Amino acid sequence: MLGTIKDPTLFLLLSSVGILLFGSIGYGIYTTVGPSSYKLRDTIKEHARMHELGIAHGHNHHNHNEAEHIH
Repeated sequence: MLGTIKDPTLFLLLSSVGILLFGSIGYGIYTTVGPSSYKLRDTIKEHARMHELGIAHGHNHHNHNEAEHIH
């Protein structure tokens, strides 16, 4: 054995970070391939399709900057 832990604070901190890290990774994998994964949308694909249709970001040649808009 390398040594004994006299102050458990570092051990508790590192184990808490490890549990949070692996828990987050596990939840992400479960969300991606789990039973509800069919509900997920591919937002990048949707956005690319909107660009192809010319409707992404409101590209209609009007100035939508309220600071430069003259009333």
